[in-house]
Amino acid sequence: MEYIMGKKLLDMPVNMKIVKMLSAINESKGQQIIYKKQPKEVLEKLTEEALLNFTIDSCENVFLEQDDFRKIFSGELKPKTREEVSVVEFRDILKTVNNAYEDMRISSQTILELHGYLHRFSLVRGGKYRTEENDFLQTDFFREETFNNHGILIRKNIEDRLDKYIDDLCTEYNKLIMENEIDNLIIIASFILDFILISPFPENNIKMAKLLTVLLLNKNGYEVGKYVSLGKLYDEKTQIYFKGLFTRKNDKDKFYYNVNKWLEYFLKFVLEGYETLGEELNLNVIKKETKTKRIEKIVNSTLGYFTKDDIRLQCPDIPEPTINRVFNNLRKSGKIEVVAKGRSAKWRRV
Repeated sequence: MEYIMGKKLLDMPVNMKIVKMLSAINESKGQQIIYKKQPKEVLEKLTEEALLNFTIDSCENVFLEQDDFRKIFSGELKPKTREEVSVVEFRDILKTVNNAYEDMRISSQTILELHGYLHRFSLVRGGKYRTEENDFLQTDFFREETFNNHGILIRKNIEDRLDKYIDDLCTEYNKLIMENEIDNLIIIASFILDFILISPFPENNIKMAKLLTVLLLNKNGYEVGKYVSLGKLYDEKTQIYFKGLFTRKNDKDKFYYNVNKWLEYFLKFVLEGYETLGEELNLNVIKKETKTKRIEKIVNSTLGYFTKDDIRLQCPDIPEPTINRVFNNLRKSGKIEVVAKGRSAKWRRV
């Protein structure tokens, strides 16, 4: 079987818009230390709102008044229909992905378990790949033919083929992450595209794509999905559109052009998530302020200890002498004090 991921990505040309988005996202990733040093109650509120909004955005088939939706989400109201139960199921599995991602291995077994949890209270069994073909897997891009020693065509049943497809996909992902030759965001986006193209389950493939996106982003240090809903990232129209781009083999240039279109779409949502988070925490204005003001604002918004490395990570454009000068002025004015000397000196506000 042929995947979007793999050797094709090593030589794939990407347009400058993608390069710029990758740079901006990775810069935002470096600022995550600011988020984690916000007051506990601020982070808890952001996390809870993100969980609620992500669930709302992902349970589009649940037609409820917003107040009733919130009550079911919070446990104040008992779900009565299958659609309402799905709210609780998705809430729980998203919470698990955000809290336990470090211990979750990227494998076919993990994906099956996640899908099973999406049907935890359902009469319809989850955690099992579909047993029927779809039009897409019959196209040239995913055609797989095996012949025995006598030249007779062997057709594996679709469930076994899907298990192998997903297992191979996870193996390829883990290999590329380990090799560290391709930007992790491109690997993640390609994994999700392959998953959407395969659509291995009889239902809830879009929900699974959303959950896997948050899982992979978290595992690679992009924790924006913990604090901002990425639930609008995919929908049925998106699935149909991008499947249409890859339903047949194209020439190399056309193939790369289509992959670039997907990368733009994917990265745009991640970048907007970070921008939204910055606005929620009033952090985006630092780019318009003087270097001194930017450093002072970071210091004032930090709880507990901080180091000059914290400033360097969040403001890579500010030179070392400027950081030292601002720290010295703050120390002389009695606003900060050093609590641990040395190469990695720790400071705190007075």
